[in-house]
Amino acid sequence: MQRISLVSLNLWNTEHWEQRKECVVSFVKTYRADIYCFQEVRVQTLSVLDEALPAYRRIEGTDPGWQCENSIYIKQDLFSVLDLGRVDLSMPEPYRGVFWVKLKTIDGTQLLVATMHLTHQLNADELRTGVGYRHAEAHSAARALQTLAEGNPAIICGDFNDPVHPSRIFSEEAHFRDVFTALGLSAPVTFPCPYLSSEGYLVEAIDKIMIRGTIRPVLATSPHFMTVGGVLSDHWPVAAVLEV
Repeated sequence: MQRISLVSLNLWNTEHWEQRKECVVSFVKTYRADIYCFQEVRVQTLSVLDEALPAYRRIEGTDPGWQCENSIYIKQDLFSVLDLGRVDLSMPEPYRGVFWVKLKTIDGTQLLVATMHLTHQLNADELRTGVGYRHAEAHSAARALQTLAEGNPAIICGDFNDPVHPSRIFSEEAHFRDVFTALGLSAPVTFPCPYLSSEGYLVEAIDKIMIRGTIRPVLATSPHFMTVGGVLSDHWPVAAVLEV
């Protein structure tokens, strides 16, 4: 059994990037997670992360979303890559989806890691019609994840933009467990970070890490990491230590 750490963070594209950049670099160097999953990446932010994480491999497929939506970094000495890809979820954001990688740990265990960023509640169509996207996206993702996991341990994470239904669907249809729930904890509020966001009317636990199979959570937290004059994003990250 191997103990690994994972962090998920919505990087908020390049909003206030010059103000946040040093904090992001300090965060990834301080926590040194074995796996980082990011949402809302851009070429500009990836170049900074590549420099800050020299001991890591950035997972990247041919789909453009790997450079403008989601990214996964893994410690090169802990994992080998077996396969990777992106599942299209027919989202209004054409480059989003489920971004996944199949890994082999140093003890030979195969592990699926996936990250996603579901459609925001304030999407223009949803405001106009009152019909949300996240149910259909979560159902499609759950079906794909069932196939991709192939009975192996799996971790999914990301910005679900909904504190209830995606997690419920992933639990009921694909047998994932939220790491906080598994540890007997309430999921912490991860949005908004009040230091940068003007969306104070939204107070939600929408950034998630979920697990299935032979994975045991040891710790789960949402670190309110800051440096003098800087914070990470309009989201707080989520982090977990897991025994695989």
